[in-house]
Amino acid sequence: MNVNKRQKIPSTKCHQLEESQRNRTNSSIEYSCHGYALDTLPPEVLEMVLRLLPFHDLATSVRLVSRHCSTTAAIVLNSAFLKAGARIESLIKHIQNAMKCAKTESELFNCSKALNALELVKAQYKMLRAVTWRYTHPPTKHQKFPRLCFYAGSLLDNLNELLGRIAKYHSSIVDSRTADSSVTSFIGVCKRFMNFFEKVSERRVNRSALISGCKVVDILDCLIEGRQLLSFKESSNNKRFGGTVSMKLKYTMKRAWFTCLEVSKNADENSWRDEQRFMYLRLRRLVGSVNEHLFENLHYEHELLLQISFTLPLRPPPASTYSGYGEYGGRFFYYGNMNKYAYENKFMHTVSTAHLTVETEQQVQRPPSFDLVIDIELKCTPELAPLAVKSNLRFDEFETYEMKMCRNQQLYLRMNVTCPASAANRLPGNFVWELRSSRCMRKNS
Repeated sequence: MNVNKRQKIPSTKCHQLEESQRNRTNSSIEYSCHGYALDTLPPEVLEMVLRLLPFHDLATSVRLVSRHCSTTAAIVLNSAFLKAGARIESLIKHIQNAMKCAKTESELFNCSKALNALELVKAQYKMLRAVTWRYTHPPTKHQKFPRLCFYAGSLLDNLNELLGRIAKYHSSIVDSRTADSSVTSFIGVCKRFMNFFEKVSERRVNRSALISGCKVVDILDCLIEGRQLLSFKESSNNKRFGGTVSMKLKYTMKRAWFTCLEVSKNADENSWRDEQRFMYLRLRRLVGSVNEHLFENLHYEHELLLQISFTLPLRPPPASTYSGYGEYGGRFFYYGNMNKYAYENKFMHTVSTAHLTVETEQQVQRPPSFDLVIDIELKCTPELAPLAVKSNLRFDEFETYEMKMCRNQQLYLRMNVTCPASAANRLPGNFVWELRSSRCMRKNS
């Protein structure tokens, strides 16, 4: 008998062998799927696995797998957003120390460019936090809506990449044109996300002023300069509300305007939360424009102080003006601001220097003051207080109140806008906007 010849197996035994192999394969597949399925992993283990993935994949793919994956992915995304703020602060301190130790003009210039980019990124991060923190990281566990997710995964990926390049003093960041384009692209992504978040996610859950809380103050606190805390009082003797926070603040925006005019109301515009959302949008855009113009001037003056020999002479930023408008709820709003150079071109060079008199000299040296002033009067329960004062509140005294989850939450916010630029143009120079605990929003002008 040839040893290489294959031995014949009876057909019955062959079928039994194939069936047993098929059953063994199926059982191994079922065991492997059951043993390594994402839904069977503990939340802590799943969280460790998901942290290894890009944030864009977490937001667009993993969150759609199951409820378990969605909850864990939201935890990873929300915590990553919070950690980004600490990373920005740490990187700013590191570069500031590096500037003190710089030995050459090239190193000093690189640090200066990196620091300028970080300041712009930090301003955008603060605005993102002001828009989203009450929904992604609510101040109390007892919320009337589910905690939302910071689902801008690609934004977090871009932020991490941008911070990594700045930390390594990458040549693409040091180059002024590429640095401006990188930061400008990131700012554009942030603005688009905030518009979408307020229009879709926030609007879906925000049916009361008790949910948005003091978001107006959070947005105005993003101003780089011009904030004044006039008074602050915290009390815990209120038997009805448990505790109250009372504040008065003043915000000054240079060369800015905010005008409100009465118009005919559209019958379709009857959503209170849309009126509230549009007010947040106007203030956010105005604050962002004021900050951008301020950074332009600060960065230019900072480079002048460095006294670095550039191949081309430094030029001041071009004259720039921002304006926006919108109509809703029977009111038309016109708002905006101009930078220092647009303001000087408009008000300080209108008189020929060859024919100056004493009166015209005083007019040129004293241009009109168009500083927009916003006064805030606030009284609310601690969980609705602004983010800037959260760390100063004595929450241990309000612990019993929070556990009872008293329905008597309190919020009264009065925003008084004084606009000299509007008064100079024979337009209403004062506008008052009130936000109360009830579902109605009262406005007076």
